[in-house]
Amino acid sequence: MTDSAAAGGGDPRATGTRSVAVGGDVSVAITGDGARVVMLPAEAVRWAKEVDAPPAAGNLPGSASGVFVGRQSELAELRRLLADQGEAAVTQVSGVRAVHGLGGIGKSTLALHYAHTYRRVYTLVWWINAASTEQIVTSLAALASRLCPQWAASAGVPERAAWALLWLQWHPGWLLVFDNVEDPADLRHYLGALPDGHHLATSRTATGWHTIAPTMPLGLLDAEAAVDLLCTLTFGAEHAPTSAQRRDAADLAADLGYLPLALEQAGAYLFETGTLLADYRQMLGRVMDAAAGGIDPERTIARIWHHTLTAIERRNPQAVTLLNAMAWLAPDAIPRTLLAPFCPDPLALGQALGAL
Repeated sequence: MTDSAAAGGGDPRATGTRSVAVGGDVSVAITGDGARVVMLPAEAVRWAKEVDAPPAAGNLPGSASGVFVGRQSELAELRRLLADQGEAAVTQVSGVRAVHGLGGIGKSTLALHYAHTYRRVYTLVWWINAASTEQIVTSLAALASRLCPQWAASAGVPERAAWALLWLQWHPGWLLVFDNVEDPADLRHYLGALPDGHHLATSRTATGWHTIAPTMPLGLLDAEAAVDLLCTLTFGAEHAPTSAQRRDAADLAADLGYLPLALEQAGAYLFETGTLLADYRQMLGRVMDAAAGGIDPERTIARIWHHTLTAIERRNPQAVTLLNAMAWLAPDAIPRTLLAPFCPDPLALGQALGAL
């Protein structure tokens, strides 16, 4: 890529296929896969250099359950990898069957806990939906909107993403979390262009990382941590379970294969309905559908969801209709206006959403 035509004489020139040049009047940046050149006005370039992030700035999502147990050795290893090499990818342990399309092993949960634990070590922590190159660009564009709203409000997505890349180059010490990476190669440009911070990725894909980032395979929870998670979700953090309750939780955790997603779904159901652990085991079936390597995660989650949906339908039938509609939409910030056709009465819509 060459520099902008507006950059004359002594202005810096950008070389290489995916570099960034800053000239006197404009900056030229590349986003996504390098196919698009983005021109930034001089004022925006100046702000990228001069604007600082507020202390502990970030956009971390909420945790599904708000509970994190075990994984202390994995957390320490993740910190070591990032401190030593600047990038790391949390992937699936080879041989562990995760729920297709849902994950379920706890990769994002571990990344989120790391980000919260070390948040004040970084100048900025930014969570990026990395399922596609387009979503990466959109998440980066949101960073410009957060740090430079006076300019970003009138700028397009590619321009805001280019501004974010420029800001990250000027301001070291940040953490970028690329969540749910489908193709490791999508990160090659960002890791190469942004060397002055930490890159943490999560992915169900265990291959293709050898030239991108060191990996830390994540397996199932150990039995003790699985019981702790299930008891905390079922009874609340302030309640100490009895020996009998822990035994029942241990039996259920084993039935669920120590899969974090299954444990969280079951714990949420038990907490909301007040169902006894032993009764829930009986409801699910004492003999879980087995596969050659242990439980079948898809059937286990499907069985849990069947009982959960039945309970929701008893509470409010329209809530299930809304859930079915929401399942086809992106999980982030679904506008109520999109759900209104399924439940036209605003009061009924609010009640249905409240039942979820």
